[in-house]
Amino acid sequence: MLGTVWVMDILTGTATFSSWDEDPAYDSGAPVPRLAHATVVFAYEGDLVGTSTCQYVLHYTDDAGGVAVGIERLAARLGEGGPEGSVALGQDPRFGAGGVDVTWSVVPGSGTGALAGLAGAGGFTAPPEGKEWTWRLEREG
Repeated sequence: MLGTVWVMDILTGTATFSSWDEDPAYDSGAPVPRLAHATVVFAYEGDLVGTSTCQYVLHYTDDAGGVAVGIERLAARLGEGGPEGSVALGQDPRFGAGGVDVTWSVVPGSGTGALAGLAGAGGFTAPPEGKEWTWRLEREG
């Protein structure tokens, strides 16, 4: 927190997938390679409690996988009932038949309120068709 000493260098918790709205939306017989845009909503629990919306641009490849870039805006409290803030996370996902691996980093200068000054990197791994997974953010500075 800005103005307060951070007690944790590593923030962790779980995230739950809430919604996925993709355009163009295709079924499993879609042509590849192709590009798509998705708006995805998540709920966070743990050291950060809140919700986020992520805007992804996805590139699907011939091997049922692909890559994406995303910017996620997380509005959260520090723990249950803690002070509020928001932060943007730049995402670098890779996905395929084995699930999704996401690395992320805090967009410099994006924090507000209790998350002002937050810097760091982390990510998560989600299994195929996963609805909940563990996330990690290693704080810098």
